[in-house]
Amino acid sequence: MTTDPTSRYDQTRMPFLESLIDEKLNQSTSFHMPGHKGTKAPHPLLQEFFGGNLHPADLVEINHNVDYLHSPKGALLKAQQLGAAAYGADHTFYLINGSTVGNMAAVMSTVGPQQKIIMSRASHRSVYGAVVLSSAIPVYIEPEYHPDIEFPLALNVNKIKELLQQHSDVAAIHITSPNYYGVMSDTASICHMAHAHGVAVLVDEAHGSHLCFHGDLPRSAVALRADIIVQSTHKTQGSLTQSAMLHVNDNGFVNRARIAQVLSLLQSSSPSSILLASSDATRMQMATEGQQRLSTVIVLSQNARNTIQRMNGLWCYGDELIGVNHVFTYDPTKLIIRVSDLGISGFQVSSLLRNQYNIEVEFADLKHIICSITIADTESTVNKLLDALHHLTSTNSPTTNSNEMSIRPPSGLPQSAINLRDAYFSTKTHTIPLCDAIGRVLAENVIPYPPGIPLLVPGEIMEQRHLDYIHHLIEKGSSIVGMEDLSLKTIRIVDV
Repeated sequence: MTTDPTSRYDQTRMPFLESLIDEKLNQSTSFHMPGHKGTKAPHPLLQEFFGGNLHPADLVEINHNVDYLHSPKGALLKAQQLGAAAYGADHTFYLINGSTVGNMAAVMSTVGPQQKIIMSRASHRSVYGAVVLSSAIPVYIEPEYHPDIEFPLALNVNKIKELLQQHSDVAAIHITSPNYYGVMSDTASICHMAHAHGVAVLVDEAHGSHLCFHGDLPRSAVALRADIIVQSTHKTQGSLTQSAMLHVNDNGFVNRARIAQVLSLLQSSSPSSILLASSDATRMQMATEGQQRLSTVIVLSQNARNTIQRMNGLWCYGDELIGVNHVFTYDPTKLIIRVSDLGISGFQVSSLLRNQYNIEVEFADLKHIICSITIADTESTVNKLLDALHHLTSTNSPTTNSNEMSIRPPSGLPQSAINLRDAYFSTKTHTIPLCDAIGRVLAENVIPYPPGIPLLVPGEIMEQRHLDYIHHLIEKGSSIVGMEDLSLKTIRIVDV
């Protein structure tokens, strides 16, 4: 990454943001959208929330003065070229609808109707959405749950090899690495194996956009030459929510023009310049200051991990994860903190931290809380968390009953009766009591959250073991998403 002002890739520049500032200073009289025209201030309460008047910055493409997301030719094109150079990709698309649209575009641009895609059952719902829209055929990698964390933390490379041998007509493999817990699969081996079979590798790296900028962090899938890599720059860097990037490596397995075409189909035709400017500025900051800032983050994270490990009744996972259930490595800036040994659930601890200490965790499951340390954190913020956890251990004694909080779902993949897309769009459905759904084909998702892995998707058959697990989750205070009836008393099925 160069900061030479004479270089084509001078990372100190923010071409798109700079172009917006020039246009804002122009102060033309507008008869063009948006309706506020940059001159009508927002409601005072909204302005208070914004911390100022954002309307003058809400610029849109007018007579090519502001470069257009779906056909960039000027400042935005330069910004994306700088993005590719900074992250080490052959090409980069800036996104305005998060990694959700990135995952959907990755799948829909590489897998056509009735083509197969190997994917983790633990994939984000955007991947399932892409399968529905593309009419692809999912070939699931059966989840293998970590014995302690009870989440499928990484993918079994040998299982993927077996699936490639069983399905010679696979078009792509989609993996998530790192996942929500910050744990990573052996992406390099998966890429090598897939490319040897002529198959594209699509990586949901939403939680790993920072990995490119420090040598002491695990290598990004960009550097490992995956074909399409989707990153949420808003999750672990400093850009605004919904801003993200899709990186492409030209290995000969994906079509860049096709990706652009699908993105134009999925994203708004009125892209937010504020979000795009946020991506431009964040790229500049990470390219020029990322290594220094992340050095601090790594130290803060490791100090926190060591301190938590010394707290009675708590544990923060680290190197002992590697090699267990196919875990290749982990992101040290994610703190997986086991709290169940105190006899309380992660949900309870999350609530206590929020209500008593004004601390928000990344998320919680029955046994853990997960905290993200980012470039916004300081010794003060981390110490606030550690102090709260220490106080928690002083008011709760360790217990031997933590196994009662098991969240592992039934083993094996569900039986599929109807294609996912056909079941999703079926108009021949009706609602029945949940308790009567045994043996019926579902028309909606049943997704326990956490961990966010679909228990059942449309087209699959409800079995007694699934119903028992749903009741177990409800009893433990977990939630189910995807069902139309929020009371979880009824479920929609396909008439077959």
